Amino acid sequence: MTDRTVADVLRRRRRELTPAELRVAQALLGDYPAAGLQPIVRLAEVANVSPPTVLRLVTKLGYGGYPQIQEVLRAELSARTAGPLEDYPSEGEPLAVRARSFGAALTESLRAQDQSELAAAADLLADRERRILITGGRFSWTLAAHLATFAGLLRPQVSHVPNDPGARAAALLDVDETTVVVAFDYRRYQRDTVTFGRAAAGQGASLVVCTDPYLSPLASSATVLLTTTVEGPPPFVTLVPAFALVETLVLGVVERGGKESQHRVAAFERLNADVVDGGPAPLSSSP
Repeated sequence: MTDRTVADVLRRRRRELTPAELRVAQALLGDYPAAGLQPIVRLAEVANVSPPTVLRLVTKLGYGGYPQIQEVLRAELSARTAGPLEDYPSEGEPLAVRARSFGAALTESLRAQDQSELAAAADLLADRERRILITGGRFSWTLAAHLATFAGLLRPQVSHVPNDPGARAAALLDVDETTVVVAFDYRRYQRDTVTFGRAAAGQGASLVVCTDPYLSPLASSATVLLTTTVEGPPPFVTLVPAFALVETLVLGVVERGGKESQHRVAAFERLNADVVDGGPAPLSSSP
């Protein structure tokens, strides 16, 4: 099988599933991957189907049986929690050779994107009737800031919520059903990002979750779920594909923003030129 994770397979093939099989998929993704590590009878109970229905789904997805899919899920769980020291590179490999994996990761992620999910995310981000809050974790805050900066040039009411408990608590004060929250959360997942996203969803916000194929725990609360691979040269994960996803979302907002976005960018350019180049000189402090 060419798909990276069980979650990838489920999302890509969900339109082929029967209603009963879809309930199994939803139960599995709702508590991923732990739900699939339970006995088959327990997963069937959670999905309100029979054990044979679970087996039919497993077979349809291309696995040899329930034990095999559990083996894959256990491997995913191990990869989820792996730290940088567990895959530290050996000396001697040329830098240019190692860097090629960035291109492979980018190509794989773009190929695997669910176009309907991508369009849904762009629609939410471009909807001027909604307020946009964008947040990320210890490392992924750079993605959040990047998206917030460019989206804010294209439309009003866009805010970057820093990776800070006080800032997140303050942001939740005004979250309601007119709010869109974009949360970036990659392995090893950040508990406070998950807590913030779930709280926002609980207050009615539409939640766009950007994560890796192993899925942040926040995925079960997502209105829209976007994944990119994080596999790059060791020892760290790569965010190169995630940055490409951010740029793609910005393009989606540009396309949907039309003349309003164009006029907003033009206004920014004028204001920026005034401030940087042609604005009035500061008042002199000398008498």
